[in-house]
Amino acid sequence: MNEELELCQPEQDTNSESAEKTDTTPASTEEITVPVKFNKEIKNLKVEEASVLAQKGMKFDMISDNYERIKSLAKSDGVSVSDYLSSLERIQKETRERSLAEECGGNTEIAKHIIELESKSEKTLDNGLSELLEKIPEITDISEVPENVIEASKVKGTLLLDEFLRYRLDLENEKKTLAASQKSTAKASVGSQTCTAANKNAASEFLRGLWG
Repeated sequence: MNEELELCQPEQDTNSESAEKTDTTPASTEEITVPVKFNKEIKNLKVEEASVLAQKGMKFDMISDNYERIKSLAKSDGVSVSDYLSSLERIQKETRERSLAEECGGNTEIAKHIIELESKSEKTLDNGLSELLEKIPEITDISEVPENVIEASKVKGTLLLDEFLRYRLDLENEKKTLAASQKSTAKASVGSQTCTAANKNAASEFLRGLWG
């Protein structure tokens, strides 16, 4: 029997004050973790980390069928999924270049230049979403970005990451303001109680002096 098990099942002792103190220790002093098994290894993650992984897992379930199809196609070509997708991207790009070259009278340089411009335009059109997903790992999809962040980005013409950081800062400031307000209210309540007690004491002293 290990030491932990022994602590979980202590012997009954009416004189064991230390056991009583241990039993009354708040559970909140211990950090809550969630055991997660991945690649035959168990890791104890914080609740926030486990929540993010759970969300990613649910999203993967939605696309798992398509992923298995891609995986099967990649396997039939004898390559990895990553290499298979890279091959598809390369084929798509080459097809686009040939099509543009024909439209440009066979000038491949102009065709490549147009593709570069299209690529830059696509990166701009995503409004910095890729950067936001990279810098804020708990967000994995545009659907998880608050609506007011997206709206502010559209109206002001700013990047999503910039607006999300402003949004997070506003939340932190609101929390600080609320905490300060609660603290001030608590102090005012204590002060009021102190004044009431002082007034009662003064009234008692007055009556004792009046009636002897």
